Amino acid sequence: MSGKHHLYVGRAGQFVVMAEFLLRGWNVALPEVDLGDDVFVVKDEGGDLFRIQVKTATAKPYGQGYSAQFTLGLSQLKTPRTPDLTYIFAVRHGSQWGPYIIVGRDALRTEHELHRIGSESREKLLLRFLYEQSQVRCGQRDFTPFHSEWSRWPILPR
Repeated sequence: MSGKHHLYVGRAGQFVVMAEFLLRGWNVALPEVDLGDDVFVVKDEGGDLFRIQVKTATAKPYGQGYSAQFTLGLSQLKTPRTPDLTYIFAVRHGSQWGPYIIVGRDALRTEHELHRIGSESREKLLLRFLYEQSQVRCGQRDFTPFHSEWSRWPILPR
């Protein structure tokens, strides 16, 4: 994928994730300075704040399903913040987005450190997700529990 095309896909993934939050009744904002957070999500009533890092990829055929590769910074993965970061991995498959893999920074760090998911290269972590029927894997690990896991952001009453 060319560098310019990747920028467009990345921004499109960010906006589609923002749209999902808005449809659920949550407010969203883009930080003026990108220091690792792509989107701030706020519950207007109560002021709950979430930091979101959106990672996007375009699907490639793989066996009976497809795969998508994502890259993220190791320093970001290893550094806790308050509130802590949540990663949303958005894949463009054909003419549609999804499924989304939604995982907190600490849980993803644990998967990497304890279960050795991904591969490290130049202070980056490369993750390859395999999507087959109703299962999602990263390496030998089942990531299906993180599939479209929006429970932290329920649909709010209007």
